[in-house]
Amino acid sequence: MQVRAVPTAAVVVALALSLAACNPATKSKATITPTQVPVATETQADEASPANSTASPSTASSASASASTADSTPAPSASAQVPAAGGATIDVCSLMTSAQASSINGVTYGAATPQHFETGLDVCDYTNTGQHANAIDIQDLTIQVMSLPGCYSQLLDSEGPGVKVAGVGDDAFGYEIGMDVKLGNRCIKLSGLTDAEFRDDYAPDVAMAKIIISKLS
Repeated sequence: MQVRAVPTAAVVVALALSLAACNPATKSKATITPTQVPVATETQADEASPANSTASPSTASSASASASTADSTPAPSASAQVPAAGGATIDVCSLMTSAQASSINGVTYGAATPQHFETGLDVCDYTNTGQHANAIDIQDLTIQVMSLPGCYSQLLDSEGPGVKVAGVGDDAFGYEIGMDVKLGNRCIKLSGLTDAEFRDDYAPDVAMAKIIISKLS
């Protein structure tokens, strides 16, 4: 039997960073430039006339009001972040429970941890507890929901053409450790090697993808 090299879980992070590079968010900090105030010399102070050194009541009142207004205006925060434009964050872990994934894959998954990388890229990682029927089933299950322009084309370029999978989404293909699905302008990526994928059996991935799609619709 031919043994295939199994990519590590780092593939998920590398792909996320690659897709994120297509839509970078820019963060900047406000720069405060100190203003120099000229200091009067002792000679200048001596030469000032009494008329110039005494402010009229109306002038003093105006200056006091200006100072009060300045004090009440909050200074801009240098570390304030501008929120990313467009699209809301998706809690991918709410689309499928650990119990559902465990039942379908024959692997006991524990905590489901959601992550938001950027607008249009959300992830859920289902922790593999080590309780499984097959020695191959040792990876975490990772589900990514992408709403990024050209996401399916990029997945095909990086992991395709793979094995064509029918009956789910608008298009789908299986690869060494999972399956990628096109759903309109979105992509759903399932990864985490199991014995089924090792045998090019993507029925479990299709079952999980259908659960996820039903919640996204």
